[in-house]
Amino acid sequence: MPEQTAEFHNASAGQTKEVHGCVPAMGYSFAAGTTDGPGSFAFEQGTTTSNPLWNTVRNLVAKPTKEDIDCHGAKPILLATGRMKLPYQWQPKIVSTQVAVIGNVVVAGVPGEFTTMSGRRLREAIKRVMNDASSNDDDDDDEISVIVAGLCNTYSSYITTPEEYQIQRYEGASTIYGPHTLTIYLKQYQELLQAAINGTELPSGPKPPELLQSKLISLVPPVLYDTPQWGRNFGDVTQQPRQAVWPGDTVTATFVAGHPRNNLMADNTFLTVERLGDDEVWIPIATDADWETKFQWTRNSVILGSSEVTVTWEIPRDTPPGEYHIRHNGYYRYILGGVYPYYGVSNTFQVRHYIRIHE
Repeated sequence: MPEQTAEFHNASAGQTKEVHGCVPAMGYSFAAGTTDGPGSFAFEQGTTTSNPLWNTVRNLVAKPTKEDIDCHGAKPILLATGRMKLPYQWQPKIVSTQVAVIGNVVVAGVPGEFTTMSGRRLREAIKRVMNDASSNDDDDDDEISVIVAGLCNTYSSYITTPEEYQIQRYEGASTIYGPHTLTIYLKQYQELLQAAINGTELPSGPKPPELLQSKLISLVPPVLYDTPQWGRNFGDVTQQPRQAVWPGDTVTATFVAGHPRNNLMADNTFLTVERLGDDEVWIPIATDADWETKFQWTRNSVILGSSEVTVTWEIPRDTPPGEYHIRHNGYYRYILGGVYPYYGVSNTFQVRHYIRIHE
């Protein structure tokens, strides 16, 4: 964004000039919050002048350059977020934009919060491209629907119009790429839409930095080890479900377990409710992604590292009768090192249907 340029037409001055984005920064009015009146430390909305005290505090964290100050114009910089990189980059310099065209409906995926007027201008800019492409008159604008969909892909705070930016209320102070953030977005979405209509490819642009899991800072204490309860093995069932249940009932099974953080099972499931098919093969009916199931982990002993998992299944009303069981999948951490899988399966139980007896 700081390297993007666009043409801005100042209607009041009757001039057109080339403008560019700024290195991200937050203004004084950002600290005032979104309500009228002063915020903490007497910060107020509409602040367009800086304070030597707060500038000194700001510079201890990250000092904006003269180019940053000139670029942001009416915004006095309270936080030079684009210069703040510890422990990570505080605000993105690279944002993702996207457009989807479905018939006469255009969905603009935006990476920030557009004000009402900014959203209107984006919709109008998109409609102009659609009308030019279809050679329709302006009277046909209402036939085109434009949906401004946010937040998409990333978050880049607010996007105000250049006029709203000059007032420097909360939203203007939170428009991080400077007074012509919207101007740049209007150009970008028009180019995206034109490419979508023509079926042409645009350069993908730079890729945002990837914060791989190995680079992430975690304040959650690690799992040291897991041990099963005395005389038990991981996956053993300590509480079996009832042998006969009916739709609307709740089935519960408790397993000797390891810590769930040993493997978050992002591509798998911690639990499966399975029904025995006609060919004697167990068929998955529900997983931990279904609303009718619950997965509750409990640490029995911090010192021993023993845990248990309780799986509950609220039987839907339309569940067919048959033979079922509950399966729990997990991983445990061995005290001498290594993480290993385990599983446990409950006893089978019958889901029955009520039989109405007529006299």
